[in-house]
Amino acid sequence: MKIDTASLARQQLHDLIGNIISPLPIAFISTVGPDGTHNASPFSFVAPVCTKPPIICVSFALKRGQKKDTVRNIESTGDFVINVVDEAIIQQAIQASGDYPSGVDELKETGLTAIKSDRVKSPRVAEAKINLECRMVQKLEIMEEGAGLRAIVFGEVLVMHIKDEVWVNGEIDPFRLKPVGRVGRNLYCRTGDIIEVKRTEIKA
Repeated sequence: MKIDTASLARQQLHDLIGNIISPLPIAFISTVGPDGTHNASPFSFVAPVCTKPPIICVSFALKRGQKKDTVRNIESTGDFVINVVDEAIIQQAIQASGDYPSGVDELKETGLTAIKSDRVKSPRVAEAKINLECRMVQKLEIMEEGAGLRAIVFGEVLVMHIKDEVWVNGEIDPFRLKPVGRVGRNLYCRTGDIIEVKRTEIKA
């Protein structure tokens, strides 16, 4: 099979890339609007960029030709929180991606709890085992054919909140965190089956 990407429609490419570069991490992003309304939604086009400073980038498409509440809120406050999605909150995180009207508090709608952050205005999700408080450091915009302007936001992680239950011997225990990844449209994977593959040491 050989595919010329120019021959595919935007949604076909979106689904195909999401299948190939997988599993994708799910960033459950919480923000706050100018009127104080909380917003939360999951995004899977997300990746770490560098480590010191710790930068993570997230990609946002338009919604019916308009910026999503998440992007507008980030532009307003200059910050956001990435809440790690695990097996315990996957249902609520995906429910939060529903087509709610602008200005609706998805955390309340999904039964999750907003708590105050230390360094940013955006709230953290109390039920998430890990929260990353992020400050926007840069925003790029790319014209996406058939969809309009896509925003790519780079955020510096200022504070990491990690629950004691997943912090073991100075590191995060993935068996206790139980993060969930996305492998396709409406398809997700658990990380219970973890293998260790050590890198071969090459002697000069």
